[in-house]
Amino acid sequence: MRAFQLIRHGSAKDVFKDVEVPKPILKKEEDVLIKVSAFGLNYADVMARKGLYRAAPPLPSILGYEVVGEIVEVKDQTNKSWIGKRVLAMTRFGGYAEYAKTNINGVVALPEDISDGTALALATQYCTAYFALCHEIKLYPNETVLIHAASGGVGTALTQLAKWKGCKVIGLTRSPEKVKYLKNNGVDMPIVTTQSDYKAEIESQSKKIKIAAVFNAVGGKTIKKDLTLLDTNGKLVFFGISDRSNQRKGLFFTLWQLFKIGKFHPVFLLMNSQGIIGLNLLSIADEKPEKLKFVLNELLKLAQQKKINPVAEHKFAWHELPEAHDGFEKGKYTGKIFIDLNGVS
Repeated sequence: MRAFQLIRHGSAKDVFKDVEVPKPILKKEEDVLIKVSAFGLNYADVMARKGLYRAAPPLPSILGYEVVGEIVEVKDQTNKSWIGKRVLAMTRFGGYAEYAKTNINGVVALPEDISDGTALALATQYCTAYFALCHEIKLYPNETVLIHAASGGVGTALTQLAKWKGCKVIGLTRSPEKVKYLKNNGVDMPIVTTQSDYKAEIESQSKKIKIAAVFNAVGGKTIKKDLTLLDTNGKLVFFGISDRSNQRKGLFFTLWQLFKIGKFHPVFLLMNSQGIIGLNLLSIADEKPEKLKFVLNELLKLAQQKKINPVAEHKFAWHELPEAHDGFEKGKYTGKIFIDLNGVS
């Protein structure tokens, strides 16, 4: 089968190689093989490409967390009814290929009215957002949330789920060109972080804004800022460290990132009844695939009921993977970015 291998760490333009490799072998009873029709890109892939993601497999490796396709083989014959079904599945890497292996317990069948792009958006991005906003914390109508990188895939999903919950949304972006997108997606107060300090901007409002929850995938000094903005009983959900991608590999730069984030004593959180919650979807997919399957099915219902509107406008062909990766890292796109394998060339 054809696959894109990551052969070294570095720039997207020269680290991927289009290769022929054997199809994955099904070893565990829960294993199924999927003929892939499309796969999605995620920021963890960017981190892995740059050698900054410890969970990534050793080189040469095949990245990719999520695929849409048809199940063509099962290990356990009691699952043979799944053969031929179009499904959405999370993968423990290995998604950048014509065939991918995954665990049947995390697979969901797709209705015909859900496109490949929409389905892929529902996977990592919307699952992360759902766990963060609907599972880890409890929000009430008219509360205000702060969302970092609000124009990205997870930010888009968080905004839509927050509006579904009846909340007000402050959305951050680095690009003034994305403000219109944020407003169209439901953001009540967009802030361009390259033009003003978001903490000062929020605190300068005539009516004091109390932040019930912050969703942060940036890390660095933003964590300290966010904690100063949290209301009593507020929660900070920390699900990524994109700030780390701006630095080189090595222990020094990792320690520098930890220093910028700072230390937090539980007593201070106790005093204000606040909390910091870490969220890693990969570990949930590994250890609790049944939870992932439940969330995916809930998201499919919300999409079909038009309660959420996954954005997946940036579709690339197979040979355009390096271009898609590069643009994703540079923040050129909004919503979900994915690779279409139909007519692979």
